[in-house]
Amino acid sequence: MEDETVLVMLVQQYAKQYGITFSSKHLDDPDKKAKLISLIQASLSGKHGPVTDDDLN
Repeated sequence: MEDETVLVMLVQQYAKQYGITFSSKHLDDPDKKAKLISLIQASLSGKHGPVTDDDLN
């Protein structure tokens, strides 16, 4: 599966649970995108709360 497809699926799952709690501008930065994916996965598994811009800065 392509990275973008995985990202879209993760964001959809995350948004159902928390809404969107971070700025989409972070998706334009490859390093922040990788961190965002990791944080979303942790959030969905219950190891992290909602992801905020502060988590990505």
